[in-house]
Amino acid sequence: MAWGLVSMTLRGLLSVVILLSTATSTDGRDVHVTCVFSEDCVLPCSFLPGSEEVIHWMKPEDKDLTIHSYYYSTDQLKQQSQRFRGRTALFNDQIPKGNASLLLRGITLQDQGRYKCYTSTIKGNMESFINIAVEAPVRLVDIELSDDIITCSSTGIYPEPKLTWSSDPPSDLSFDPGTIQNSTSIKVDDRGLYDITSTKQFSRDRTNICTVTSGTVERTATLKQHDPVQGSPSSEVSILCSVSQSDLLTFDLTWRFNQIDTILTSTYTNSTSQMYVDDQWKDQVQSLSDSGSLQLHKLTMVHQGTYSCELSTARDTHLILTYLQITPDKLSDVSDGLSPGSITGIIIAAVIIAAVICYLLRGKL
Repeated sequence: MAWGLVSMTLRGLLSVVILLSTATSTDGRDVHVTCVFSEDCVLPCSFLPGSEEVIHWMKPEDKDLTIHSYYYSTDQLKQQSQRFRGRTALFNDQIPKGNASLLLRGITLQDQGRYKCYTSTIKGNMESFINIAVEAPVRLVDIELSDDIITCSSTGIYPEPKLTWSSDPPSDLSFDPGTIQNSTSIKVDDRGLYDITSTKQFSRDRTNICTVTSGTVERTATLKQHDPVQGSPSSEVSILCSVSQSDLLTFDLTWRFNQIDTILTSTYTNSTSQMYVDDQWKDQVQSLSDSGSLQLHKLTMVHQGTYSCELSTARDTHLILTYLQITPDKLSDVSDGLSPGSITGIIIAAVIIAAVICYLLRGKL
């Protein structure tokens, strides 16, 4: 009887020793996750399913700052750091299956760093570590031309971006004053994100290319200028948009006047398009060709200026500028829109003025 009791005690101690030796396990490798600024991000963590689950998410770099806790089959947020209030959630229905992943909402730059996921069940304890890197990728590159100076800019980027200029066809940098004289500035906004702006002299004989890179993401904007186009109030005018669209499935096309006033916008998705024409241009816009060229008619002198075709994809922006000059084709164009009475009045006034001039000249003679 005594030996049996001793045997049971030894087996109990042995089981405790075994449990303690396997209580905490880790594979020693951190999981690396890249999160997008201001969006939601999932920090993965898994464990061997078992009852009486305990989950603690902490930040070791901040003295084990409590991010989210779960035990007694419910979330326990009394000790949660104020910085994470209302921003965290577990997938509670997945916890019995061994999923302790954390949803972190509205990612900020301050969320970067190393996180610890601690889990415990009747089968033992586990720890895993997740490293978060935050990025705000380049989404849009703006390019514009003013007084022969090109400005290229992009905002809300992280990590710090780089901006480079190039051209098509390529130019010899040693003989390209526009490339040599370019000026680039970088600023940091109140969120810790970078804004970058660069200017250079416009190269008229080639396509000007601006590329902004941050991390592994690269976006490009191009600008070129077509030869001027002439039109008249009585003619129809076609302004080309010579960007190849044959290999594009989804893109936006925008026509502007003097790079400010929007004429029309068109969205192309899987060979279908939706077009919107601004009310002020409905009388002038005749059609938009499949290639994106703009057909205009019923023009007046106020429509003389620079027309820009902007084609945007998820990766690139292409801007093409064309100057439209309005010239009367014949004298009758000047009288277009005048009533017969107005024309008669003008003729009578001209005759009277001529008679007065003749009378004065005769008096002098």
